[in-house]
Amino acid sequence: MDGGLAPVSIGLTELDPIADVEAKATKNRSKVGGVRPSALLYTSGIGATVDLPHLSVMPHGLDAWQRYYDRRPGGADVIVEPRLLGLVQAHLGDHVAQLRKAPWAPDIPGGFGEDALDLGIPARVFPQWLRCTGCNLLAPVSHPIFEFKNVLKFRPDQAQFIHKDCKGWSVAAKGKGKAPARKGREQMAVPARYLIACVNGHIDEFPYAAWVHRGKACSKAKIPQLRMREWKSNLGPDVQIICLSCDASRGMLEATGPKAGSKLPKCRGRHAHLDAFYTCDEPGKLMMLGAANQWFASTVGLLALPRDEAATVADLLPVLQGLPPEVMASATTKEALAGFRGWAGSLTGSDLFGAVTDDVLWEAIQALKGGGATSSGAMSTDPGDILIPEWLVLTDEEKYTKHSGSVDFRAVRRQVPASLAPLVTEVVAVEKLKKVNAFVGFTRIDALDRIDDSKNRVAPLTRSGRPTWVPATEDRGEGFFLQFDEAGVLAWEEKILQLDVWETYRKAHELNFKRRTSRTADSSIDPDSRFPAPRYWAIHTLSHLMIRQAAMSSGYGSASLTERIYAWRPDEDRPAAAGLLITTTASDSEGTLGGLVDLSRPERLAALVHEAVRRGGRCSSDPVCSHRRPRGKEDFLHGAACHFCLFVSETSCERTNRFLDRRLLLDLMVDPEIATPALLDPILGH
Repeated sequence: MDGGLAPVSIGLTELDPIADVEAKATKNRSKVGGVRPSALLYTSGIGATVDLPHLSVMPHGLDAWQRYYDRRPGGADVIVEPRLLGLVQAHLGDHVAQLRKAPWAPDIPGGFGEDALDLGIPARVFPQWLRCTGCNLLAPVSHPIFEFKNVLKFRPDQAQFIHKDCKGWSVAAKGKGKAPARKGREQMAVPARYLIACVNGHIDEFPYAAWVHRGKACSKAKIPQLRMREWKSNLGPDVQIICLSCDASRGMLEATGPKAGSKLPKCRGRHAHLDAFYTCDEPGKLMMLGAANQWFASTVGLLALPRDEAATVADLLPVLQGLPPEVMASATTKEALAGFRGWAGSLTGSDLFGAVTDDVLWEAIQALKGGGATSSGAMSTDPGDILIPEWLVLTDEEKYTKHSGSVDFRAVRRQVPASLAPLVTEVVAVEKLKKVNAFVGFTRIDALDRIDDSKNRVAPLTRSGRPTWVPATEDRGEGFFLQFDEAGVLAWEEKILQLDVWETYRKAHELNFKRRTSRTADSSIDPDSRFPAPRYWAIHTLSHLMIRQAAMSSGYGSASLTERIYAWRPDEDRPAAAGLLITTTASDSEGTLGGLVDLSRPERLAALVHEAVRRGGRCSSDPVCSHRRPRGKEDFLHGAACHFCLFVSETSCERTNRFLDRRLLLDLMVDPEIATPALLDPILGH
């Protein structure tokens, strides 16, 4: 994908482009648009509706991807990261054996072979009902009056459906009145806007014909002719569905009112991305095309950091499985593994082959050839547990120095600026890093964190519900890491936990948790187990201040910078952590400009922190902002924080601008009732 710059193409599988092109049955191109690989994980993935300039499509499930991989030289591109694979297996099961990059269509004449054969992501037209922009005719995409036009090779953005002989909205067109019929002309048809969805992740077409006839058949025609009209009213747009065959009509406002549940059909259990139906007894809910709650991605990701322990057979299996057949064929005997190591290592970029013994490597090769399982072992899905290996590497100079010669990781220790030394104990410049991400499913209506992480509500990626691989991406970049003095943080934290204002935050979080959780979710999770400790609030606040300040001097926009907060109290399962990592990662060269690493130099880091703190001490909405705290039935999850002083883009914040408070970090002039000790007091000289 040449640095990830090439967009992923979408093949319109409703027209069966591979078969049609091979048979020379159509002049239409199969490419209708493109999205970046990262968008397939977060905004436009499997099961989502992707809005193109003139139509809407839905990426298919993984069952339909394989033939696109089969047509590519070398097959699928596999991402090797055993820790991420283990995390995916913890979510989906041990049957997942690979992490694959999405198929993509190169932007070169003819692709890899014949024109239009080498497609990207297969997709279907969805919704299937279209509305003519000239006459408001409403019909499915298969209706003979609609024609698909996509004939310009390098303009897939002009792909569209047209009403071939549209005569406009005229009474003469219906056979009434004395006005002469208009001359027909081509008019574009656009997706109809209404859908039916349910909390189990199903989505279906809105039953327009059944709706307008109130569940009965049309009295005048077997296949009625429908139109959609819209008027402005005092209550908002009034959309009417009209049957031209029998003059029946019905407004869409009935589908949105308090009694809509009794009028809408039951869910048919349709997973449109799989072209399949399942048993479902949930009520159908009206959904607008492109609504924010139509699709919520479920993704997992972590930093690909070096491992200190020796690789096991389970670690090697997914790596070996991604190698080309000719490489595996070269491993004929244990004595011939020297050449195999070099060949496999150069293809994967992994250092696993250099450290593993011949016995373990040969055992893994034999297990793979014998159809051995590819499980990486059970792994916790708790976000805190995922961060522990990263924390242990970044806080151990011996570990990150030992592995700094690898392809995807290089880190060096920097001197702590004298002005930060009272609180900051370590500074690490991460000159090279890699972040790997995988897509494990999606939900509708409720996001995963609103259903208590209930896995049975996540829509499947394959018809069987047992995928053997999942889509994944890898992004490279840079950053810097700060570690804080644990003794100082712990002493400060104990003071915060005794304050009344902290109890108001805890109660607000409990209320917010109960309100955010879907009524259909299991309510067994204790809200306090999801409530971050005071150290998280303070370090998270400092991270936001530094991101806003770094955007002015690093060469990156603030939306390109991301945070990773390591902040939890000690318990029997894990040691305490207090640190932050600010990075920029991208699938192209933006992630390797060196601007963030340069900020970790002592003189620049000190200036960055002090200027960020100075700016954070004042907010244009003070004193309202500096005195903010939840009261009564309020459930917002931040204190002295707002868009003017702390909030950043949601691409930068790992908690969507929650759990922030300048009072915990800085010595603000506020009423004693809400005043708190400031974590940065040792640096501020108080």
